[in-house]
Amino acid sequence: MTRSAGKNTLVMMAFILLSRVLGVVRDIVINRIYGLNLATDVYTAAFRIPDILQYLVAGGALATVFVPVFVEQWEKGQQRDAWKVFGTVITLAATLATVLVVLLEIFAYPVARWMNPNIGLPEHGTPTPEDLKNRLWAWQEITRLSRILLPAQLCFFVGGLMMGTLNARNRFWIPAIGPIVYNGLIIVGGLTQISVPRESRDLGAMCWGALIGAVVGNFILPLFDLKRAGAKFWLGYNTAHPAVRKVLELLLPAMLGLSLSQVGWWITGWFTSGSGPLSALRNGYNLTQAPIGIFAQASAIVIFPTISAMAARGEMKEFRREIHYGIRRILFLTVPASLLMAVLADPIVTAIYFKNEFTVDSATGAFTTRNLHMTSAALVCYSLGTFAWSAQAVLARGFFAMQNSKTPLNITKVMILVFAALCFVFRWAGLDFRWLAVALSVAGTLNMLVFFRTLQKFAGGLNLKALAKASAKICLAAGLSSGVAWLFLRFFWHEPTEATQHGAQLHSLGVTLLASAAALAVYVVASLVLRVPELRTIRDMFRRKPAATSEEAETPIQTPLE
Repeated sequence: MTRSAGKNTLVMMAFILLSRVLGVVRDIVINRIYGLNLATDVYTAAFRIPDILQYLVAGGALATVFVPVFVEQWEKGQQRDAWKVFGTVITLAATLATVLVVLLEIFAYPVARWMNPNIGLPEHGTPTPEDLKNRLWAWQEITRLSRILLPAQLCFFVGGLMMGTLNARNRFWIPAIGPIVYNGLIIVGGLTQISVPRESRDLGAMCWGALIGAVVGNFILPLFDLKRAGAKFWLGYNTAHPAVRKVLELLLPAMLGLSLSQVGWWITGWFTSGSGPLSALRNGYNLTQAPIGIFAQASAIVIFPTISAMAARGEMKEFRREIHYGIRRILFLTVPASLLMAVLADPIVTAIYFKNEFTVDSATGAFTTRNLHMTSAALVCYSLGTFAWSAQAVLARGFFAMQNSKTPLNITKVMILVFAALCFVFRWAGLDFRWLAVALSVAGTLNMLVFFRTLQKFAGGLNLKALAKASAKICLAAGLSSGVAWLFLRFFWHEPTEATQHGAQLHSLGVTLLASAAALAVYVVASLVLRVPELRTIRDMFRRKPAATSEEAETPIQTPLE
């Protein structure tokens, strides 16, 4: 990896870290101002329809299939054609976005009912008339909030394509700032409700913040940077262009091929009931997105134009090497993060969400931390799959760099069925909401393994032996470090009680930071003792010419399929 790529990765990691921190602050604001209850379940549900459109088309598939085609045109010296393809695709994206948004604005209420059939109902037992009334209110509120949020998808559709094009031209700053602006304005919207009496607080304020954030961060800023980059906007419907037709052929398979995590979250809503589980799952899921975004997403965004250019030039040896070491670097960073988040789930959740998460039982008057337990349980179960989702970020882009979107589609279709079947079985067996998170982690891990094995076949070998050896060392070092964190937790952290509630957040934050520091130190030492080469390559990726380790020299990446 070149020094430039290393710097770009570092920049992306920094900005994504800031975005994830703001995402956590956003969740804190929601919990502080509104609590963890049916109202916040409604807020979470209101985002699900717009978010699926964003993730499937704007946030993932459209930019992902467009970038390799754009890079291919550019590598052939056909820059004018590349911009013409960009203009046609962005015109089609804006048209599609407008049609979908208008349709969902019209049919928001039936879609809200269909996607959230059990919201407001008890997890067990027969619903009372009051429960049915709560469900009706929830459907109406989801409809109202969704209609505020849906126009933002126009910005996400077009903005996602503009950001992907900027990344293809190695311009990463503005695409990295967009999510920060988006989360920041949601927080501002929530803070406007602090002075409002609790019973009159409106979650719509945060939805308006999301809409304005999408306009500024995902449309205005990328448009400004594209003009600075010399983009040419030939708007029109020139679908006869071979490159445009290629994008359209790749798009539909890519929409589903990248969608397991998002569709999984969508399916989760069908199986949740009661007051609070959906919000707890949202909080746990969002926390696990931090390491995925900081390490995996940043690396994948930077590596994608590079491997797309390698595939376009037929440099498959270099392509395989970049994928192989990209996976190893991500596993080195995310396997310990997965285990550490699972071990430290209780203090992490307490440090972030405690202020408004303790309650007093109306029947007994006893202090309870049920909401904290719900969120930490969700975090543990989602953390189990963090490393898999991270590795998949690179593996999926390997397929798309080769302009192959059908294979990821076929794999993902099977995994969606596996996930839905697991959810059905777990709920049929009477298991609680935590097992919905387990089901997604299991499906994600299986998906990653099948992605790897299949990409290995298509690319001509990814040196499975070397990857397995490195992964075993990484897992051993991560296991030792998480064991130290667990011991630290047993000795120094105590669950908050009514008597200790006032210092619970500060205590939990201190335990989390100290346990993490101890675990990190052990991980580094264990990696040195076990001679894990990624400890050195993480440092070397910021140099112009990374030095090869002895292990890398012994296991050349161009070996055949193992």
